[in-house]
Amino acid sequence: MQPINANNSLDALHTLYVAGTGGGKTTAVKKLGPKATDQVVFWDPHQDYEEFRGRKVRRYTSFKRFFQALHAGRKTKQGFKIALTVEETRENFLKFCDIVKTQGDGKHSKRLHVVIEELPQVTEGIGKEKGVYGWLMTVGRKFGFIVHSIGQRTTEMSKTTLSQSPIKWIGIQNSRADAKRMADEADITIEDILALQPLQYFLKKPGIGNYSRGKISLTRGG
Repeated sequence: MQPINANNSLDALHTLYVAGTGGGKTTAVKKLGPKATDQVVFWDPHQDYEEFRGRKVRRYTSFKRFFQALHAGRKTKQGFKIALTVEETRENFLKFCDIVKTQGDGKHSKRLHVVIEELPQVTEGIGKEKGVYGWLMTVGRKFGFIVHSIGQRTTEMSKTTLSQSPIKWIGIQNSRADAKRMADEADITIEDILALQPLQYFLKKPGIGNYSRGKISLTRGG
């Protein structure tokens, strides 16, 4: 199967979430990312998502059952939350992306959100990303994909991830090098990024200087 109905009118909404341990990136995805009514799939090797926006996440440990559930869900206009939990290898990750790619449809009433946890563990360094993940980032928009890439260190992420994610959620950084890369990518001063405390963040949107500050609340509904 191949994605269908290329639609160049769709907005580019890929989002990068980056913060060190305790920075709140997974919580940010849960609170600021896809909505309860959205169609969402998760690359979730460590089972970080048991529920999402009050909806139970259906978890699969076989590629076949994951594909069947996703394919059935995409035939509807209903929201769903479906996770794949398998061994965290690049081969398995690319197989996940291959399955997801088949469900692209630029004319579908709902875009397909793809949440990828701990991205640097399954990609190949800071150069141009090859393979189907690179396709999702560079071409997937017009087939209805919105990719949410999550990781701890920007210095371990590909230029494809950074350049093709027009929205960037930036929490506390692990090092000055990480902070510098995000400062350069987001047009925010390195001093401001280094001053972030746990759960504080910048949200960068398209356009120079277009960012806001915030703090993640851990209270229900916050």
